[in-house]
Amino acid sequence: MNVLVVGAHPVAESYSNHLRDRAVAALLSAGHQVRVTDLYAEGFEARLSRAEHRAHHADPSTKAVIAGHADDLRWATALVLVYPTWWSGPPAIMKGWIDRVWVEGVAYTLPQGSARVRANLRHIRRLAVVTTHGSSWWVNALEGQVGRLLALRSLRLLCHPRARRRWLALYGMDRAGDASRSAFAARVERAMAKL
Repeated sequence: MNVLVVGAHPVAESYSNHLRDRAVAALLSAGHQVRVTDLYAEGFEARLSRAEHRAHHADPSTKAVIAGHADDLRWATALVLVYPTWWSGPPAIMKGWIDRVWVEGVAYTLPQGSARVRANLRHIRRLAVVTTHGSSWWVNALEGQVGRLLALRSLRLLCHPRARRRWLALYGMDRAGDASRSAFAARVERAMAKL
């Protein structure tokens, strides 16, 4: 498969980036083609500008600033998002990547006269999220699992109708010791090997 891995953590030596690197290594070992995007390392601008918002329905070819990201999304048959969960969802830079790259003409088409979008990313057959939560599973369940719903429901609707989804989360990260972190990294590696 062609796997696009998108990571979002500002600290190069973070546990989140360690998980991204382990995921990439497992994917490459399994024989997949992999492209990696590190949103912080490239200085991705998360803010949707006024001009971009006004040109929301414009052809994506007029949006040079996202062209490389759009090409990667069109290339991918699998997508892996790796980020820490902050305030119930992905970091702002990841949400900004979704806002700015998953646009009309790339992720979906809105046919004239229709109120329903048509998915353009039907070639994406696997969608996985690797994340950490400072709080417990129970706290996240009470909060409504916002990040999980965004990725595995909203984004998935723009992918293949039978796209397989995978949510890999380490809950209680703030209290997790080395053994828990190592076990979770190994779990991520196994999951990516079977993607």
